[in-house]
Amino acid sequence: MDEETLKKCIKAGKIAAQVRREGAEKLAKPGTSFLEVMDHCEKRILQLGGQIAWAQMALNDVAAHFCPEEDDAQVSREGDLIKIDIGVHQEGYIADNAMTVQVKTKEHSELIKAAQNALRSAVKLVEPGRQLWELGEAQYSEAEALGFTTVKNLSGHTLEQYKVHAGVSIPAFNTKEKTQLKAGWQIAIEPFVTPGQGLIKEKGKATIFMVHKQGGARTPYARKILDEVKSQNGLPFTTRWLTRKFGKGPTALGLRELERTGILHSYPPLAEVSSGLVSQFEHSMIVSEKTKVYTRHEDDTW
Repeated sequence: MDEETLKKCIKAGKIAAQVRREGAEKLAKPGTSFLEVMDHCEKRILQLGGQIAWAQMALNDVAAHFCPEEDDAQVSREGDLIKIDIGVHQEGYIADNAMTVQVKTKEHSELIKAAQNALRSAVKLVEPGRQLWELGEAQYSEAEALGFTTVKNLSGHTLEQYKVHAGVSIPAFNTKEKTQLKAGWQIAIEPFVTPGQGLIKEKGKATIFMVHKQGGARTPYARKILDEVKSQNGLPFTTRWLTRKFGKGPTALGLRELERTGILHSYPPLAEVSSGLVSQFEHSMIVSEKTKVYTRHEDDTW
């Protein structure tokens, strides 16, 4: 990795870590609006000099892929377990990080600790030549040690310019995968830990989309959406960005057409199949002999 790219990753990571921390602090307080927090996070990314890759969250048994719509009235409640996942980029070079907070309770402390331990253990192993199964085994072992399991059908991933999932998955259990980490790879490690079965399924309405392929749009509704999200260069976008500008009806019609033609893919919320609570922690890093974790905040202990 050249020095200029490294600088972009580090800048994106610093912003992502700061915004993640700010959002998490807000969500940990009962009565906090999910919509207001996600709006705050997006605004702060821009204020701090970053570019928005995404700002997402997930509640209780939902592991990932939730964004509030423009009229969402949900607020944090005592006893909730909330994940916040922030993505920032600099000219396409992505910093992907996440953490979990519990709302005015200590009931979920062990579940949170298990995910932190899983991430910390895997990060310690990151070096050129390390086989992927070893990272998965490290995460699973830490979860199991506290009586939990990792979610098997979610994984970490390599990162490339404007690509969130760049082709190589970082498993969260021992898959016996012998692919080796290579120097210069950008990777995100993100264990999801649960007392449930350790599997997720799609559940509920999708509010997150990505452009999957280039193509023409038939209606003006669809054309306006494609023009609006063009600057994302294939990175995610969420429904409320569109409804606030075009209205709910035109947005729904445009999204439906673009999904039907395969130009867009939707990403519904991912819930644990047995309704088990899910905790998640995530960092992005660059693989080297002295691996650089570039999304670590000064207050992070994992």
